[in-house]
Amino acid sequence: ANLPTALGDAGFVVLPSESTYFLCVDLAASGIALGDREFCLRAVTEAGVAAIPVSAFYAEDGPRNVVRLCFAKQDDVLDEAARRLGIFGRLLSGG
Repeated sequence: ANLPTALGDAGFVVLPSESTYFLCVDLAASGIALGDREFCLRAVTEAGVAAIPVSAFYAEDGPRNVVRLCFAKQDDVLDEAARRLGIFGRLLSGG
């Protein structure tokens, strides 16, 4: 499973990352108007996929349009997460 490619194919804008088990998605650039916290809450309850709002890493004035996903999982889990997020993202962006 190549999570960045699968999410990109699903319409998400994945920010570059190297040498890590995490990737970040730019919600606004992906056509999703939700803030990072609301997206993460809804993603876990509606799509069954956990993400972390990047704003949680800032004391103040952090970005509110970026979420972080961990891809230190088995390929079948990542493939299913990408599928679920793709459906969820299309619902949110009206696509």
